[in-house]
Amino acid sequence: LKILDVGGRTGRFSEVLINMGHDVLLVELSNEMLNKAKIRLRKHSNIKFLKSSITNMNEIKSDSFDIVLAINAILDYCDDYNLAMKEVYRVLKKDGTFMGTVNNRFIYSSKHELVDEDYNLFEKSMKFGDRYIIWGEQKEGHISHEFTQEELKKSLKKNKFEIIKLLGIFNLRDKYELDKLNNPEDFIKLQIKYADKEEYLNNSQDFLFVAKK
Repeated sequence: LKILDVGGRTGRFSEVLINMGHDVLLVELSNEMLNKAKIRLRKHSNIKFLKSSITNMNEIKSDSFDIVLAINAILDYCDDYNLAMKEVYRVLKKDGTFMGTVNNRFIYSSKHELVDEDYNLFEKSMKFGDRYIIWGEQKEGHISHEFTQEELKKSLKKNKFEIIKLLGIFNLRDKYELDKLNNPEDFIKLQIKYADKEEYLNNSQDFLFVAKK
């Protein structure tokens, strides 16, 4: 398959895919991340790299890819998620698959504004979905847009995608706790069992969607 890993960062997901024999184009806006991916995957011939943003992939021809991945909240951080979805739709082949993850607005607001007891900001975040965030020791941050389940569904449909699956991939434990588990394989099996249960979707830190052009 021809796969576009957009916002592919250091190549974590691309590495799995190229080892399976797929042809991958890793798109990343950060020079630092892109260089790390090139070093990490330098021995592989079935991967290419492009410095670009999901909202502007003009160098990529339309109807080019079987699958587009936007994992780790790429749609949250890209400034204009509707424009991003339009670009993904353009570069996908007919019947191609779009897979990605977005942050769950309620969970993220609960873990930040409510923990800080900033109830006014919590109400604002829940209403609009936008939050100013600063990573680690960086001096400047950016706006992140967190999604509700319904907003995600409406956005995908608005941009002509057919939703195949919507999963709550971290609805049992916080995703940052997985490294602390004594039996991660057993937990992952349990999480897969509960990931597609509608009644637990909104408990998930992230939503994972699978959609079709």
